[in-house]
Amino acid sequence: MPSSSPVRGFIVLYALAYAGLYVSFIPFVSVLLPLKVTAIADPEHRVALLSAAALGGAAVASVANLVFGALSDRTYRRRRTRRPWILAGLGLLILAYALFHWSSDGPSMLAAVTLLQIAINMMFAPVGAIMADEIPDAQKGLVAGLMGAAHPFSSLVAVGVTLRGLGPEGMRYALLCAVIAILVLPLLLFISERRDPLPEQPPALRVRRRADFARIWIARVLVQIAGNGLSTYGLFYFLAVLGEKIPDRSRAEAASEGVAAIFAGVTIVALLLTIAAGRLSDRTMRRKPFLALSSVTMAAGLAIMAAASNWPAATLGFGIAIAGMSVFLAIQSALAMQLLPSPGHRGRDLGILNLTNTLPAMVAPLLALALSPDQAGYAPWLLVLATGVLAGGAAAMTVRTQN
Repeated sequence: MPSSSPVRGFIVLYALAYAGLYVSFIPFVSVLLPLKVTAIADPEHRVALLSAAALGGAAVASVANLVFGALSDRTYRRRRTRRPWILAGLGLLILAYALFHWSSDGPSMLAAVTLLQIAINMMFAPVGAIMADEIPDAQKGLVAGLMGAAHPFSSLVAVGVTLRGLGPEGMRYALLCAVIAILVLPLLLFISERRDPLPEQPPALRVRRRADFARIWIARVLVQIAGNGLSTYGLFYFLAVLGEKIPDRSRAEAASEGVAAIFAGVTIVALLLTIAAGRLSDRTMRRKPFLALSSVTMAAGLAIMAAASNWPAATLGFGIAIAGMSVFLAIQSALAMQLLPSPGHRGRDLGILNLTNTLPAMVAPLLALALSPDQAGYAPWLLVLATGVLAGGAAAMTVRTQN
């Protein structure tokens, strides 16, 4: 096992790289994609186009993560490295952002979104598996806490993306790609190729872990449906609170800066809570109490958002929901890493776990289309999401093994 100092150095670089992966898509989903839809689509077609992009992108991401997870497993078994897939994904990501910037209609935008999802998951699959490869169980909570903080951290980057003072749209995309590269590349320089054989677990333990892995998978799906809904439709929700259901582009851009500032405002709280919860769960080696509390917290935040009639109340609910989600996803990630059934197929199994990110990205738009929040208001939609979060917390409580 590596010494504590190299492990600490690796944790820092890994956390930065993981934050870079979130930067690759959170500003895109929460700000850039809605703004692009606002720019190229008629008002009556915007929700439909945004939903099509979310659904199509989620479907592509589901397949891509499984494929590249399995391919990185193969590379890891043969060469003890997952580097090539991360580097290739980074290059493809930059190309995809350029194509997205140049898109001027629905079909070209959807094609760019497809390529972007392939690139993101070409990086995400191997980077996720690296945590299972390298981080001891006793430090997985801390690392997962830092990983959970990647979501609010990436929201800070979204603030910069929306600042029109930075220059034209293309300059914002170029700066975003530069930030991603700066965060991801150091990890590739640090990773060393391993030569030790991959350990195998006893068959009985693999069976128990598969069952618990399925339970925690269900829990994450239910929570991620709500999280994806907040990311995709958050801008539209805050516009609705202002009473502007169909704003023009200039009003949408102005409001997007306010929404990005709200994201930044909850970042520090979510960051501190997530890291503290992850570290405390390492010390106690008990993950389930944190999952229960964070799911209730997130549901409460969604309920406050549903009842809000002004930006201060909406912001309070949003901040509570994001903090609860950040802690839940971090602790769930730590527990899921401990429950992976086979060391030789971590990338593939994490691809299955990644379906908890991509399938909700398909369900959230379907819920939005079914409940028509742009016409009926966002309260029913938010309450449905809150109910799902509580069900996710209950599912997490059925996990039988924690270590």
